[in-house]
Amino acid sequence: MKIIGIIPARYQSTRLLGKPLIQINGKPLIQLTYEAVLSSQLFDNIFIATDSEKIYELTSSFEAECIITSKKCQNGTERCAELITTMEDHIDDKDIIINIQCDEPFIQKKHLINVIDLIKSDNKIGTLVSDLQEEEVNDKSVVKTYFNNNKIAIKFSRDKSNFIDTTTLYKHVGIYGYTKHTLLNIANLKPTKQELKESLEQLRWMEYNYKITCSIIQENITSINTITDLKKVIQKNK
Repeated sequence: MKIIGIIPARYQSTRLLGKPLIQINGKPLIQLTYEAVLSSQLFDNIFIATDSEKIYELTSSFEAECIITSKKCQNGTERCAELITTMEDHIDDKDIIINIQCDEPFIQKKHLINVIDLIKSDNKIGTLVSDLQEEEVNDKSVVKTYFNNNKIAIKFSRDKSNFIDTTTLYKHVGIYGYTKHTLLNIANLKPTKQELKESLEQLRWMEYNYKITCSIIQENITSINTITDLKKVIQKNK
């Protein structure tokens, strides 16, 4: 069983244009995330999947393996699936694929182990959550979730008003794990209204009855989703 890390990196981010190229402490965001994943030493292969020639050219400067994918990919999972399809003969159905969003530069080895272990335990789809901070409850750039006693996600939303009880909410972290077989299956599902309304790909999977198992991490790590997130990180690291 191989463990493959893929970092989808789209240039045309709706909330932060050219996000993977944004500089933090003298390095582009995509490099910081790649180096965080590489330093874990957990992966047999790590790939960056992008639709941008600019990002592709940049990745050669830090010796990452980058593959150009279609601009038609609607989300990170579709981009991961396209990359996997191009090298299908070299990856088995039960190999584990970890999708690390490029805006997660503060991901740690122990976090990645958590999501890998979820898939090793025969969960179809795994992801990470952390405690939701008070200032994040009203922030629609922060995806919230809650789950049942078996850690199976019940709902994801950006808007707290979509939840009855905000005291039981967790912050979703942009990491997914699945086997190659599951990845290719969910990438072929037709989009759903709820997914398109919220711009959350995981809602599609749930509407097709795929269970998403959550693992709680102790650290509230900052994802770079907006210019506000970027300013916070830069200020914190001055």
